[in-house]
Amino acid sequence: MQSKRPIVLMGILLVLLLGFVTRSEWMDQTIGAPPAGRSAAADQPAVLPGQNSVSGLKVERDPKGRWMATFEYFYTGEPSGAHVNVEVFSGEGGSDESPVAQQLVGNGRIARGTHRASIEINRPPHSAAAVTTKSLSANMRIGRQTIASEHSRQEIFWPEISVWMAERELAEKGPEALLKRAVAQIDYGSGSSLQEAKRLLERLISKDARYVPAYIELARVAMKTNWGPEGLYQAERLLDSALQIQGDSVNAKILLGYVYAHQRRYPLAEKLTAEAAGAGATNLWVWSNWGEMLAMQGKVEPAIQKYREGLAHPRSDAANDRARLDAYGKLLALLQPRNDIQGMEELYKKRATEFGPGSCFSADYARFVLQQRGDADTAVKLAREAVDGQCQDSAARATLGLAHYAAWAGSTDPQRSESLHQARVFLPAGPNVFYLLAGSERTASVAKQLMSAGETIDQKDNYKLNALAYALKNGEHDTARRLIKLGARTDTAIGEGDIPVALVPVMTADIEGIRMLQSLGVDYAKVRYQGSTALDEARRTGDRRMLDVLESKGRSL
Repeated sequence: MQSKRPIVLMGILLVLLLGFVTRSEWMDQTIGAPPAGRSAAADQPAVLPGQNSVSGLKVERDPKGRWMATFEYFYTGEPSGAHVNVEVFSGEGGSDESPVAQQLVGNGRIARGTHRASIEINRPPHSAAAVTTKSLSANMRIGRQTIASEHSRQEIFWPEISVWMAERELAEKGPEALLKRAVAQIDYGSGSSLQEAKRLLERLISKDARYVPAYIELARVAMKTNWGPEGLYQAERLLDSALQIQGDSVNAKILLGYVYAHQRRYPLAEKLTAEAAGAGATNLWVWSNWGEMLAMQGKVEPAIQKYREGLAHPRSDAANDRARLDAYGKLLALLQPRNDIQGMEELYKKRATEFGPGSCFSADYARFVLQQRGDADTAVKLAREAVDGQCQDSAARATLGLAHYAAWAGSTDPQRSESLHQARVFLPAGPNVFYLLAGSERTASVAKQLMSAGETIDQKDNYKLNALAYALKNGEHDTARRLIKLGARTDTAIGEGDIPVALVPVMTADIEGIRMLQSLGVDYAKVRYQGSTALDEARRTGDRRMLDVLESKGRSL
């Protein structure tokens, strides 16, 4: 065994040496070094005959709306390591100007022979001019040394930045992407977002005058930006264009039916809406708009049935969610005057369930449970789910605070003070507490307990307004009545001008508010501000209707 060891070691050494030689030769071939016994010149690619050159430099707009610099170059292969780039200069001169951008083509090595190169010219972010004349230079370089170049002057049209971006998005993603973005802007509803939506939709139609969805959404923009006869007429004409292009467009018929309804052309509205529903519309706006149209004509029961018919459909997408929420809100508004508490609770619960316990609709349900059922514990649970979930609305936190105040008032547990502590966190002490608690008979009793605990019902905020001022300012007569019953004074001075709170409905021309205060004993002949009464002011302005109300003795409401 000992005698074989040198042989084994020599074998291993031979393998290692062969491996090293093979690897070295492979590396030499990779970087262009010649193998042993051959000259470097023998393995070098032959230099092509001719002269290095750059030619045919021009700028063209491609189908995607990009400005592309294209040119041809010929490279002999000598000197090695050449690269090409394009420079765009700020003025109209030559290559000695300072470029706005350079090396739009990177420093990658170029191939021998004749080739065509193309590179996008980026839009200058600061460009204010629609048309700019630019000097361009295509260069072949070794390091910083230019070995061939060509210069050109070109006119480049740069559209406004939002138009340019829309065109790029349209070319790259298609019209549906732009339409989706426009719809989101319309739904957001601010002045600037509606203008942005309008620009996007105009761009879609400028590219394809037969793109029906853009006309439908532009009709929505027309109504949202110019609600009234003019905006409705503009929407009508846009929808007429949509239907001329595509006569069976269900969405166009649904929205045109809505327009007709608000123009009080009810037979036409019902005809189009029924056609859309009969065509198997999946757009829930057909039912919500139908319900609204019936309610506008005083047909409350049929309207309720149409809203319920729409809500019987399952949730599907964001557009239908908007219609769904519209139906919930308007159906609740129809049930409230009927005092249909059971029906309203079913809707609040169904909406909160559909949109999730973490939605703001859980907080709405909590407010209903608290004010109509007096169930503080359930209200705390529901409002807590909303606050801990996705609802960022301050009203949800206020509802949680109200629920904690109610839990405190309704408990005899030694730990009840913890509910009061939490109530003060989510609905801080101030006039808003009394204003919200007076919103229903169930919670008004909580306000009475707070007063027994030392809170003052006429306390004011930083604007020197109290709970009664807010109730009267918002025309909430039942809330104002409860506050006065709890002890709020009608002669309390409010605001920077120390105006008697009883004058708020006079200042807002709220006739019913004036009559409500008169029924509670307010005599406007005695309510004075800066030496004059409300009657004096009404006589001075010649407001006969206001004067008649103020001179009356009031009536029971």
